[in-house]
Amino acid sequence: MRVLVIGGIVIDIEGSPNHKLLYHDSNLGKIKIKSGGVGRNIAENMCKLGVDTSMLSYIGNDEMGHAAVDGLIAMGVDTSHIFVAPDRRTAMYLSILNHENDMELALNDMEVIKEITIDLLKEHMEYIRSFDIILLDANLEEEVLVYLCENLKDKKIVCDTVSAAKAVRVKSILKYLYAIKPNALEAEILTGLEIEGEEGVMLAGKKLLELGVKKAFITLNKDGVYYIDENDSGFLRPRENLKILSATGAGDSFTASIIMGLTEERPIKEIAKLGMAAAEITMESADSVSGFMNRESVLERGKLNDR
Repeated sequence: MRVLVIGGIVIDIEGSPNHKLLYHDSNLGKIKIKSGGVGRNIAENMCKLGVDTSMLSYIGNDEMGHAAVDGLIAMGVDTSHIFVAPDRRTAMYLSILNHENDMELALNDMEVIKEITIDLLKEHMEYIRSFDIILLDANLEEEVLVYLCENLKDKKIVCDTVSAAKAVRVKSILKYLYAIKPNALEAEILTGLEIEGEEGVMLAGKKLLELGVKKAFITLNKDGVYYIDENDSGFLRPRENLKILSATGAGDSFTASIIMGLTEERPIKEIAKLGMAAAEITMESADSVSGFMNRESVLERGKLNDR
């Protein structure tokens, strides 16, 4: 199956302190600059997992944006529909980690993504419709998400909610989605339910199905993931003593593994295992896309057979 990612290409600037963060002061630490973005990271992970991947996006006419596209080309992503906005800069995401390597604070500048308009999509709809699975990230404007879903009803549409602030945009398209991967806070926003404990998570999952989603994966940080569709549901917990170097990008690799599982028509529990395996591999790396990410390592960690 062929998969198209429609979403953001972002330059990630990540700072990690040498010690516990001291607010309102300069902290000694390390700063990394690398290509990122939810859509781009998912596309890279999918390529590493053997998925036939293309991407539709926009960059600014700057060196970092062009370098990001060159990186995708080198990995095998079809970038023929990544466009350049001459008067904008490539999107940027600035994150500060804490001393436990978890994200403490972040800022994002995604203005260039607004170049992905309904008019642009109308122009390229024949190309978009040539794919079996469409992955949307919620950096897209709500009207764009609605337009795509209304015109791709016969396709398997997967959405990554990106963040609590962006999840609001997804509420109006839930009935069109084949699969979604919110965290607990995002699931609260999507369902209008207050999630408390396992029962609250299960109720939220059931509500997502009632709202039209076919498969839901609610990620729970250190508590793992809850998966649900019409045939099966349950919790998966992460392995003990997982050495986390950075949680950045774990959700993106989880989404990529969902896509991998869908292309192979695996049952939802197996897909959830693939997602957990990929997220763990990512968290064990300091990079948002792990150099150890590949199909074999995800299958082995998920203890699943190849197909």
